[in-house]
Formats: sequence, structure tokens, C-alpha cells
Amino acid sequence: MTNDFAKKAMSVVAGVVPAVVTSSAAVATEGTGEWFGVDDGRLLAVLFLVHWGILTLWLGSYKDADEDEDFFGEIDYTRQNK
Repeated sequence: MTNDFAKKAMSVVAGVVPAVVTSSAAVATEGTGEWFGVDDGRLLAVLFLVHWGILTLWLGSYKDADEDEDFFGEIDYTRQNK
């Protein structure tokens, strides 16, 4: 039983470690030694809260949108302006 657990644990670690290592570039410090180059935690909080707020508004409006519907299908290209 222990050998089976060890194999599963190693496979999980093998899957997680590359993801963590490759995503560490996303939190690049840009010389400040802080995440995303922001040296004030309040500014970092505002950045995330504003983006989450916009995402919440967008999902509230468009989460039930039909993905199969063609956006440009409603435009009548044959209409002639007079």
C-alpha cells in the first residue's frame, strides 16, 4: 500500500512542479523584488480588486450568452442607405 501511495504522490509532484516553475515568470519582479513590480501592497490589492470587479460585471451580463450564436449574423450587409 505504501509503494502505491508513493507512486501517486510522485506523479502529483511531477505534475505540479513544472507548472509552478513555469508560471513563476508571470510574477516577475522587474527589479523591485516584489510581485508584478509593485512595491506597495495597497496598489497590488487595488489592481486585483478592480480587475475582479470588471470580471464580475462582465460575467453578470454575459454568462448566459449563447456561444453558438454568430455575432455578425444580425448585420444586414445587403441594405442600401438612401
